[in-house]
Amino acid sequence: MDKKILLGGAAALLLMGNMYATPANAAIDLSIGGEAKLTATMDDHCFTQGVASDSIRDVIGQFLGGRDVSGDDDLNNAIAAATGMTEIAWATDANATTNGDKLLTFEADPCGGKKEDNPVLGFGKELSIGASGTLANGLGVSFSDTLDLTQTSDAGSKEGNFSLELSGAFGSLLFKDGAKSAVEAALVGDNTDITVSGVNNFGAAHTATEGTAGTGILWTAPSMGNLDLYASWAPNSADSGFTNAEYTDTFAFGITFNADMLTVGGGFEQATSNNAAGACNGAVANLLDTTGVAQAKVDALFGGDLCGDQTLMAVGAAMSAGDIDLTAMYNKLDTEEADDTTISIGMSTTLSDFSVAVDWKNTKRDYLYAVQDEQTVTHVGVGTNLGDGVDLSFDFSTSSYDQASQTTGDGATTHYNAEVALTVAF
Repeated sequence: MDKKILLGGAAALLLMGNMYATPANAAIDLSIGGEAKLTATMDDHCFTQGVASDSIRDVIGQFLGGRDVSGDDDLNNAIAAATGMTEIAWATDANATTNGDKLLTFEADPCGGKKEDNPVLGFGKELSIGASGTLANGLGVSFSDTLDLTQTSDAGSKEGNFSLELSGAFGSLLFKDGAKSAVEAALVGDNTDITVSGVNNFGAAHTATEGTAGTGILWTAPSMGNLDLYASWAPNSADSGFTNAEYTDTFAFGITFNADMLTVGGGFEQATSNNAAGACNGAVANLLDTTGVAQAKVDALFGGDLCGDQTLMAVGAAMSAGDIDLTAMYNKLDTEEADDTTISIGMSTTLSDFSVAVDWKNTKRDYLYAVQDEQTVTHVGVGTNLGDGVDLSFDFSTSSYDQASQTTGDGATTHYNAEVALTVAF
């Protein structure tokens, strides 16, 4: 819960490094808040590493429809037929046969052969600050930032959610570090990044392309009844001020419509890569190196990176039916190599003093050619309030991750994650 301090009269607002005197009839609300969390986590993230039983060329043959790729010419012909790429010249490389016959290595056990000792106790802490008010000329000004204090000893840690917002008859302008895309602003539905165990996780659905990595502006148009319009602009993905940033001038648009019990929304964003060095470079020449890491081989040949020109489209809906809230969302990020598609549905309700939520999410990564990774996550959460600012929650999730490169190793891996958390807000 935030603690607010009201300033007026001769008070001054420190804004963007300069001191501005506020009009006598202006009032600025300052708020300082945060939370501390104690957690107990149980999971089964350890697993046995798959044993390499197939060579690089054998696995490639499986992905290419079981074709015989026992020789260099056979392999080249199979790759050319599946991908159109003919520049792979195994026969001209002195180590081609040796490397092609090298056994693959699969995802390693993250525990190094050890076993879990549950539960694991942990903590989290953050501090939030904010200032807001309306000036005499009607211009609304608000500033907020959130500091993650969990890793205060880490020199690389930094503040997480800086934003400055101006509002008035023109609507509102939000300036944010790590631009908030219009797609994110218009997104309807639960897009929580559900905590899972294991070495792989797609995470939450995409709410922006890589073009919005830098500071940007989100404009929310004046409300038109039940209709809200959004537009965003990210000038430079590197915040460098130079044209060699991989993405410059990334624009997005979004719309939300509220019709009583039903709210629908969606958005579109496009980012054009103009940095040749950062373009897709899943070089199939990696097939000739001396390592036999399955994911690197499959990624290099079939194109598994999210890179180059990107287009994001998202639509979602939320509906209330009595005491039950339902959500659904479809999200697709299309890039020059791989594409991510996420479908999620959720349900939440309140039973006596307890809030209950159930979520299901499926994400598929389609490589440029022939191959697909897939993850399915199911989550159940229960929470209750123990008193002013004190909450107790329990979350349980299962994740099944089927990575194409693990087909002859572990195949699909399934893990669970359970967490009890006591949160104190101030």
